[in-house]
Amino acid sequence: MAKTSVSNETDSMLCLWVEPWGTDHWMRPGEEFTVVTRTAPEESPFNVVVHSQGITVWVNSANDSEVFDKNGNPAPCGHQRPAGEGF
Repeated sequence: MAKTSVSNETDSMLCLWVEPWGTDHWMRPGEEFTVVTRTAPEESPFNVVVHSQGITVWVNSANDSEVFDKNGNPAPCGHQRPAGEGF
């Protein structure tokens, strides 16, 4: 199993996109999420891209992924999505 952590060190909500599925997971300031996929860590399972709309984690394996908060709770697609974001 491979994991990568992403934290929001800004003063505002930040979107974590997980591709290629296009899922959105919103982080409050100070929050940390972990993206997990079933593949060997040696296989470079992730690419991380920071852009004007948030952070994108590309999962480079053919396997599904899951996102968890710092306490290990699932953070499904749309987690904490602000109202009116048009998604």
